Amino acid sequence: MIQAVLFLLALSAVLTYVLELWTGFAFAGWLGDYALIDRRAAPGPYWFVMAVQTLVLFGVPALIAFSN
Repeated sequence: MIQAVLFLLALSAVLTYVLELWTGFAFAGWLGDYALIDRRAAPGPYWFVMAVQTLVLFGVPALIAFSN
């Protein structure tokens, strides 16, 4: 059961990441005026948020996998 939940969480994270790249809108957070960043209006903050999300989405699991 735990594996299914973890798989669904990982799948939703990857699908959200792909959707953000495809639409050009990035989710920077839950609260505040700048929770959603448009790539056309603010390309610098958009790519920074995408870089942080890439690090968290792919870098952290890779570090965990290589540490074992």
